[in-house]
Amino acid sequence: MLNSIRVKFIRGEEVKFISHLDLMKAFERALRRSGIPVAYSQGFNPHPVMVFGLPLSVGVTSEAEYADFDLAEAVEPDEFVERLNAQLPPGLKIVDARKRQRKENIMASVVMASYDVLVSVDGKWGIDEMAASIEQLMQKPVIMAKKETKSGVKDVDIKPMIRRLEVKAAEELADEHCGCQRLYHLFMLLSAGSKSNLKPELLLGALNDLTGLGLKIRKVHRTGLFVGKEEKVVDPLDACS
Repeated sequence: MLNSIRVKFIRGEEVKFISHLDLMKAFERALRRSGIPVAYSQGFNPHPVMVFGLPLSVGVTSEAEYADFDLAEAVEPDEFVERLNAQLPPGLKIVDARKRQRKENIMASVVMASYDVLVSVDGKWGIDEMAASIEQLMQKPVIMAKKETKSGVKDVDIKPMIRRLEVKAAEELADEHCGCQRLYHLFMLLSAGSKSNLKPELLLGALNDLTGLGLKIRKVHRTGLFVGKEEKVVDPLDACS
């Protein structure tokens, strides 16, 4: 029987500048201090058997991160959450957990991610103009962008990877250097994972290149990760059983 727990956790402002490797080390130290009977890998340098979902870029916060932990002994999800949260540093907090009964881990399962991206733009652009520019962009048959791959930088059509792109409420921002600017929230639902992955920063770059909006990123916040197939995606916790 598989002894494994899948958790959902937040990554707040306090830890948004740590690397993915540092994030894993923080969980490893917390596991040791908690005394949770986690399973360890074999070999000369054993480490806890844990797998994290889609890594976040440095500087990005999230309310929907996921990780799988294999256990040497069965532990109830509520107990796991309580013991590990007591040892995690500020900015990292588990908000839910389920027993994992399927063998496919979270990293191999992710197919989409959603983001709330706060951007600033020159005050002359209103929400109607923003929405019109986005609609015009999404009507294009292809949207080309320069994407870094293992074999170098390539021109890639990112249109199939944009599932949704919407602009939401605006706020005024007084900037002594740039004058009056407006803040907008861009909601993005993008393909993610090992097969097809689009980062918000790349989409913003393409949006600027093709519309001339001159958007500047103020904050990127991940609001969701989804598993399954592109036609039908679900929350990773719902896919545990």
